[in-house]
Amino acid sequence: MQHYALVLAFLSCHAPSMVDRNVFQNRFCLVADGSVSSMDAGLLPPTIRQRVMKIIKSDRLTMHLTRGEKIMGGLLLVVLLTVFLVYYYAPSESSPHRTSTPSDPVEDALSRTDCLNALEHNHELLTIKKSVLKQLATLECKVAAASRNATELVMKAEEWAVRINKLTAKAEFLRSSIIHLELAQTELKTKQSPKVLKPLRLEVDESGWVELPVPSKEQSEVCTMERCFDYSRCPLNSEFKVYVDSTVRCRDGAAVLVEALKASRYAVEDFRQACMNIVPVCHKGDVENLSSLEHWKGDGRNHVILNAASDRNTSNAVLGRALVVSDTFGVFRHAFDMVIPDVANLWPTSSGKDKMLPMLAPARRKLLLYFEGRPPKNTYKEGPFFKALQALISETSDISPMDITLSCTQNNLENSYSCDSYSWCLCSSSDGLAQKLEMSTYALIIWNDNVTDVTALYRVLMGLKYGAVPVVLGAPTFPLEFVDWSRMTIQLPKARISEVYGVIRAIRDEDLLQYRRQGRGVWETYFASPEVFGDALLDTLRTRLNIPAMAVASAPFVSLFAGMEDEVVWHDVPKSEVEFENVGPVEGPYPSDTFQRNFSTTTLDRYSEWNVQMEAGALYPVSPFLPDMPSDAKFRGSEFGFRPIGGGAGGSGKEFSEALGGNYPREQFTAVILTYEREAVLSKSLARLNNLPYLNKVVVIWNSPEKPSELLTLPKLHVPTVIHKAERNSLNNRFLPLDVIETEAVLSLDDDVFLRHDEIVFGFRVWRENRERIVGFPTRYNAWDSEHRSWLYNSNHTCEYSMILTGASFFHKYYTYIYTNKMQPSIRAKVDEFMNCEDIAMNFLVAHLTKKPPIKVTSRWTFQCADCPVSLWEDESHFTERHQCMQFFEKVYGYMPLLNSQFRADSVLFKTRIPMDKQKCFKLI
Repeated sequence: MQHYALVLAFLSCHAPSMVDRNVFQNRFCLVADGSVSSMDAGLLPPTIRQRVMKIIKSDRLTMHLTRGEKIMGGLLLVVLLTVFLVYYYAPSESSPHRTSTPSDPVEDALSRTDCLNALEHNHELLTIKKSVLKQLATLECKVAAASRNATELVMKAEEWAVRINKLTAKAEFLRSSIIHLELAQTELKTKQSPKVLKPLRLEVDESGWVELPVPSKEQSEVCTMERCFDYSRCPLNSEFKVYVDSTVRCRDGAAVLVEALKASRYAVEDFRQACMNIVPVCHKGDVENLSSLEHWKGDGRNHVILNAASDRNTSNAVLGRALVVSDTFGVFRHAFDMVIPDVANLWPTSSGKDKMLPMLAPARRKLLLYFEGRPPKNTYKEGPFFKALQALISETSDISPMDITLSCTQNNLENSYSCDSYSWCLCSSSDGLAQKLEMSTYALIIWNDNVTDVTALYRVLMGLKYGAVPVVLGAPTFPLEFVDWSRMTIQLPKARISEVYGVIRAIRDEDLLQYRRQGRGVWETYFASPEVFGDALLDTLRTRLNIPAMAVASAPFVSLFAGMEDEVVWHDVPKSEVEFENVGPVEGPYPSDTFQRNFSTTTLDRYSEWNVQMEAGALYPVSPFLPDMPSDAKFRGSEFGFRPIGGGAGGSGKEFSEALGGNYPREQFTAVILTYEREAVLSKSLARLNNLPYLNKVVVIWNSPEKPSELLTLPKLHVPTVIHKAERNSLNNRFLPLDVIETEAVLSLDDDVFLRHDEIVFGFRVWRENRERIVGFPTRYNAWDSEHRSWLYNSNHTCEYSMILTGASFFHKYYTYIYTNKMQPSIRAKVDEFMNCEDIAMNFLVAHLTKKPPIKVTSRWTFQCADCPVSLWEDESHFTERHQCMQFFEKVYGYMPLLNSQFRADSVLFKTRIPMDKQKCFKLI
């Protein structure tokens, strides 16, 4: 044990530091039997280890000593350690407090031993320290290098994972595209229905136009279209053509109508090419001269007699198989002859012709009911109807504001519109009548007992024009047989005169405004001018024959470079601009079918064309108002073009991304981008559209009068990109119905808009279920200014919206035709005046036609373009102009068509917890 203690003292003395000494002491003191393990021994330098082992071996030899001897040895060790410590820590000789003491032999021996080995052990320990430090430094360098390598490997692994994901997504794109292409090829091989084109003008073979004998008067009086019309001259697959005879000269309103017919889109110069011949009769002797006309062909078949003579009674004339169009008839042949208003007074030539019509609201005006007139006969006053009318006046005069006058003064009669023995005389002048109707909720019209009533019909049309809902008593025969007059007039038998008050008081405001709005639409579409009435007259004849209307022409595309393609430098899209989230297959361009419902428009859609859309005179290539097929039809014989999700079994994200699904066959959309001298911004916007699923084409509207820079550089997309040169700088160019737009769906974009692929594809899917509406991203609101009682444009964050900004929205191409060709020109002029408000105008138009609000998708509220030097909305006058646009457009339409909506469309599984083995429809939507 004493040797073991000496070893500990030796190691404690020669350890390089206090920490090392503690380590060595702890390692050896923990060995219970006094042995040193190989691991412990391996921690010592070789020379020290040898000495320690010798001491331990000698210590083992003393293990047999008695207990007393061991105690004595321990005490001796304590004494030796005490001496050693006193000597080691005592002050040096130079210290003034040190005193000389006699030297001890044991202490001298220990001192000599320590001094002899101190240098050697210290050198060894320093060598060990340097070696360890060097090894530690080397290890630290290796660890750092390994860490860097590991980091690089992790980054490379992540990069490869991203690349693998992109390649997998790209492979999925290609796989889906191949599947869809193979399916499309198979469908084309098995397609049953032929490709339909728009109607063409076909030449009629004159050899079949033989002269026939004149039918008797009895035969003529029972004429119908089946009995007296020659359908062979009017093929269904040709355009409807008419010839207007110009040998007769008319005056006043008849002359205006004849000129309008000559200028019609259906008119031709040669009667040999015509389906029908229109002959005006403006003088008393013109009827006798009909048989001398070259195109009369004996019996007058396929002729229309436009009767505008002062003596309009043609009952005794020999008209053969010709049908008569007149405001007065002696003999009226139902479903053959046609009633028209007295055109001489319908369209005044005064300066007030273009005066803006009154607003449709409020529903209840100052007067409840208005009528002013004189009975047609003096004996009429003795009849029961007249007495009942007087009773109505006396019973309701105290409870409701009504203006009913049953007599006329002589002064009023001088300004009378019409006063004969059959009609109630109209006392007031046209201006006086207009003033009364503008302040009346209803207008009472008393129809005579004949088929036609010139004065009553004039009253009805004026009521529609000025918003006084006509209440017609009698059995009227209205013009334009395909117009549903019950949607804008209240028709009652004369026997119900006593119930009129109860009927009109019971009608709710929403129904009243619908009567009024429908009447205003019919007036503006069919009666507002000689031109529109002439077209409506011919469209009625054409619809009788089931001939489609004339196709509406698209706006021609004008290339920015007029065929010089080398003016554009096309470059590949940078990889950073490419998105690889699988939101749909990338297919080749697939145009929408056009003119597929030519015959349906005159049969199945006849009512809606005349009374809802009010577009009976135009055949559009495409329409948003299509009938929905039953869900089982796409699995039972009508599969062509349909792409049901999961083949009809449905599915989550994966199956959803592979097919369009929905209720309509597959289709694509065209991106239309309006730009003005911002080439860099345009280039970035185009790059973001690369590999966008369901994209058919990109059409750029170059709105600047200047050409782009000499080296215009644009990204080359997976679909064609064309640039249209606008005639002038106008925001209306955004909605041009260009012939290069070959899809029904149009994605309208500003050049500074950023949308992800998933957002665009989701918006397209939502639009497919709401084809007649605007579907888009940023919304705005029409706010009511109660102080000034007017509308304001509101761009704040609200929980209601009524407009979608067309700088990022989907809409149907059909509306571009209406916006450009049919919408009030004053609205487009206001857009050009302000260089603003085209999006508001489109929202007004679609809401007016559909009576529905737009649909917002995703959470997008606005867009920020950091690279754009200037934006139109940053101008201080921007919002002021938009306020003015709102107020002006409301006056043009006569009411506020915008409707509010309070919901936003998100994908079905958005924020829904789903199983781990399923995917959401979209990751972020």
